[in-house]
Amino acid sequence: MIRRMKLGEEGNIRALLARLSYEDQTFWRKQAKRLEEYLSDSSKIPISEEIKGKNIILVAEEDSEIVGLCWCTIVDRGIDKQGEIAEFYVEKEYRGRNVGAELMAAAKQLFINEQVEVAFAWTHHGNETAIKLYKNEGFKEVDQLVMALVLSTKNRIQRHA
Repeated sequence: MIRRMKLGEEGNIRALLARLSYEDQTFWRKQAKRLEEYLSDSSKIPISEEIKGKNIILVAEEDSEIVGLCWCTIVDRGIDKQGEIAEFYVEKEYRGRNVGAELMAAAKQLFINEQVEVAFAWTHHGNETAIKLYKNEGFKEVDQLVMALVLSTKNRIQRHA
């Protein structure tokens, strides 16, 4: 079953996002943090009123347990509406069971209902599973260079001090 996140489920969502961050680090970080570090930091991940803009978190639920999420953002830029799959994660033991496809179908329907003109999904070049899922759902690679500025926690603290 795919549904919107309910208030009170933030802890479950934070834990999934922590596991996503842990797995994601293997694509671009040279030094790996332990999963426990991500889980202990997960309480700092903003989920509800701290987020600005239109954010909808869709969850996949099996036997009353949240096993996946698709965090969708929608921005109305005045000239068009853009959507983004900001975060996407399915627990390992539920992969290959159509959970990802069901989450993507719900996200696509959300974007259609919200009259989004273009939606983006970001992943890493080596993440073949995600690339295959996105392509199967109609996403196409574009000739756009995406660059990231990765700031350390130390830099953020100094800047705000």
